[in-house]
Amino acid sequence: MFRQPRRFSRVVLAPANVEDCFYTAIEAVNIARKYSVPVLILSDQAIATRIEAFSEPDLEKVCQDISPDLTPVPDYKPYDLSAPDGIVPRLAPGTRIMSGKYPIATGLEHDELGHPTGSPKLHTQMTAKRRNKLKALGASLPTPKVYGPPEGNVLLVGWGSTEGSIKEAVDRARASGDSISGLTIRHLNPLPPGLENIFSGFHHVLVVELNDEGLYGYGQLAGLLRAKFADAKIRGINKTDGLTWKVKEILAQVKAKISSNGK
Repeated sequence: MFRQPRRFSRVVLAPANVEDCFYTAIEAVNIARKYSVPVLILSDQAIATRIEAFSEPDLEKVCQDISPDLTPVPDYKPYDLSAPDGIVPRLAPGTRIMSGKYPIATGLEHDELGHPTGSPKLHTQMTAKRRNKLKALGASLPTPKVYGPPEGNVLLVGWGSTEGSIKEAVDRARASGDSISGLTIRHLNPLPPGLENIFSGFHHVLVVELNDEGLYGYGQLAGLLRAKFADAKIRGINKTDGLTWKVKEILAQVKAKISSNGK
């Protein structure tokens, strides 16, 4: 019998600097606990090998009490299809369930108690449940802030360690009279709300990435953004020499991209 594989929900966070790594790890734990999804922290070598000072965290505010609550419950369905947005609070392992109906964990598609099933109806419902959790998370994310004016000619978009180079490129370009702003995206999956409104304020949206431009001339994040917004003005600025972006490299590519576009 052919059985369609499950579609797993995955959250991807991308810290932009060393300090951000600390707080992103906490955010990842919070998201994983609330939405019951795996959370990936996407970093890069430029951050991993960097030494950077930042203000000491206020641990009384940052640290949380995550001690397990073992209070018995009458009944429990870890994959309850009636849950709002598909989000079901997790019980700590060992919690007593008064009905005696204990759920199981499996890697197969399952019913509301975790038992494997080949039901087409349940497969459709569970896939929608996982999708709805990501949609709910995406709607709750903060809209990233534009570095520089919210409207202009060029918006430089990046993720991870490109943040510093993009900000310096914006500062240098604006000092020379060019209309350039920057944006760093920390939440890659799901994407945060409001990006389409930000992009609409610029003539060119250029995504600065340390990866290959691929078959169609733009990198991985640019591909995601183009797929979501179907906007041809989103293009890539890419390199694969293994070195971090220099400000002059970004500005040179901006000039080349604008010239090639005939504007």
